[in-house]
Amino acid sequence: MATRQTTHPASRTTWALSAVLVAAAIAPQTLAAQPAAAADTDPECTTYSVPTYVWEPTTTNIAGKRVLHKYMDWGPVSADTDLLDTLQTASLPATSKVFTGGGHGILYEATLGGQVKAYKDNTAVGGSLLTPVKTYALNWSSAKRILTNGQVFLVFASDGTVDVYKQSSPATGNGTLTQVVDSTKSPVTAAIAGADDAWMVNSVLQWLKDGVIKQTVLLPLSGNTVRMWGTTDIATGVDAAQAWAPGPQAVSTQSVTGDPDTTGQIRAFATGPWASTDADVRSGIVGEIMADAGPCLTDPDPDVAPYFGTPPDESGGEVATEGAADPAPAPSRTVTGTFTLGNGRPAAGLPVTVTAPDVELGASGQTKATVVGTATTAEDGSWSLTLPETLPAAVQQAKDDNGGILNLDAVAMGSTAAGVKMLAVDSLSAMTDRSAVDASIAGPDNGHSVKLVPNTVDSTGALKDTFAAATESRTYAAKRSDSPAVPDGEDPTWQSDTGVLAADYNPYLVDGKDVSADAVRPPVSPLASGSCSTLRVPVSSEIKYTVVGEAHAGWDSKAIFEYESAMNTSVETAVKSNGNWTLGASKELSQSVSVSVGYTSPHPHYAKQYKVPIEYVNTRSQYICSGSVRSTWYKIEPKRYKPPTQGALGKIGKDVSGKDGSANFNRSPKANRNFLYSGNSFQLAKGKSIKFGGAVSFYGVSMGAKTGYDTNHKQKIIAGGKSGKHWIWGKNGTLGSGKAGVFYSK
Repeated sequence: MATRQTTHPASRTTWALSAVLVAAAIAPQTLAAQPAAAADTDPECTTYSVPTYVWEPTTTNIAGKRVLHKYMDWGPVSADTDLLDTLQTASLPATSKVFTGGGHGILYEATLGGQVKAYKDNTAVGGSLLTPVKTYALNWSSAKRILTNGQVFLVFASDGTVDVYKQSSPATGNGTLTQVVDSTKSPVTAAIAGADDAWMVNSVLQWLKDGVIKQTVLLPLSGNTVRMWGTTDIATGVDAAQAWAPGPQAVSTQSVTGDPDTTGQIRAFATGPWASTDADVRSGIVGEIMADAGPCLTDPDPDVAPYFGTPPDESGGEVATEGAADPAPAPSRTVTGTFTLGNGRPAAGLPVTVTAPDVELGASGQTKATVVGTATTAEDGSWSLTLPETLPAAVQQAKDDNGGILNLDAVAMGSTAAGVKMLAVDSLSAMTDRSAVDASIAGPDNGHSVKLVPNTVDSTGALKDTFAAATESRTYAAKRSDSPAVPDGEDPTWQSDTGVLAADYNPYLVDGKDVSADAVRPPVSPLASGSCSTLRVPVSSEIKYTVVGEAHAGWDSKAIFEYESAMNTSVETAVKSNGNWTLGASKELSQSVSVSVGYTSPHPHYAKQYKVPIEYVNTRSQYICSGSVRSTWYKIEPKRYKPPTQGALGKIGKDVSGKDGSANFNRSPKANRNFLYSGNSFQLAKGKSIKFGGAVSFYGVSMGAKTGYDTNHKQKIIAGGKSGKHWIWGKNGTLGSGKAGVFYSK
């Protein structure tokens, strides 16, 4: 909410706020001379941003708390309309009803306990979103819906009857709420009560029902009756679940789909005549949406970037530059790592087997894992293996097919003194020849520290692979994938493929005993024995669209994301050896794909993730010595870029524009900020992206992904022609350092 928004000329509001509702007798449906709801052309109007509140759905107990989230509708009647996240939230009981209107920043809560509480939104001046003002002894808890323009309150019952109240002090919410009409009803009030959604702007009531938006104009109260000036259709064929008005001659709608990437899409329209002003303001907004609609609307200054409260501090900063390219990583035939006990102490003296899993990934049946070498952990738990100068032909082919990067698995196993089998699997990669690798590839990935965990999975026992499609919807992975929001943070390390694990889940409990500190000794039969081998068999495979990047464009700019010619993405792997999955190191995908995908934003104020189709496989591995199964584990890993038959080569993902805007800019480190002059551009084309948590969900497991930036994989922004600085900032570091990960736009 901009500071200038609160100016509302008294000459504009006197007639509007004196209007009341409903009619005992309804005027004809055809309107001859409909009164103006507000004079939008009045040069004194200063309302160019409108507080818009989302009463977000409860995610837990219906009796718990529910979040009220504040957005700002900037320029709702201009060509640059946008719905900006202010990052301001508050919680109220989920059983309450929340409503607002009139443009004064007053919100009301009708409680289940029979009270009406008034609050003042003071966030624009650094205060609370819900500053208590007054509590009224009014029981509106059973109302079907409550509409207000700040002065008049219309309390609708389910049967269409309406009680009408007036607020003596609409600007403060601290006046007297007096009932002026008791239980009146008409066909129009019944229609509003039964509508899909309804809202009020000045003296106008509008409602949405089955894709049609209608309105009626309310005339001043006469005795104990109320009158309205007809009803008329505003629009037909409206694809929306709900709608609202930020002010006169403007309507916004929200559509709901079964696709989390598109649901909650906000569209903006002008009325009289009905016309689209922005078909995709943003998406991912779910919940009950209401605007503190002011009496008039005007355009913002086109050369002022949207802001919340007071203009942000834009002092200092330098022009954005890409910086020098990082030196190419040196090739090496040596791979390393460390294995530890569950408590982090070294796991010494354990044999380590290193295999090349990509050799067998294309097989449809059981195969024998290809061993490329063995090692033994030292006293500090570390191990090292130097690969042969000449790799076996199948291993060399797998490396060549992956752009010169060789993916490897390192497996360590043993048992405690009590006979509890322990296992650890590490995913790593090697680059043995720089000349064989595209110069943009980041290079090898090894040297990880991995904890041993109980190996209690038995393919013939009670803890065999338990995944079932019927239970997947209850998993953390499904909940994150199905949410239209993109939460911060990485996925939890431990995940269940049948539900959500408890916060205090302990993978080291075996028969009631914690074995995380128990010493682990080598298996009886050495891994190098010719009588021992690891057999692998695919359990399931599926093509899943995976987030590989995103681009941001706030204010007057265009966002571009490009993903061309070859894969340059690493995706987390997951291993199950004790009944639940644990996320491990990432696997590098560098294959040639010979496609060019990505997007250029259709307009400013646009930020979306981008996805490409990747095939994933879940394999079961069993370490067998002389016919006896010694260890069993499952592993999920990406296999290759593979568009489904008649499927998209890539597609737009979830909306991430909530990371942009002045509120986020104000919270960003100043050292990470740079700006562009109008018409200039900037791109991230070196380093790696941030890890996109929840990048993909497969087999009940949510995994993250990163993409390496280079000349063919980049996030780019082009500043428009408006004067002033176009500010951008890196999430994890300065823009020219190669460590920004991703950049956002003000």
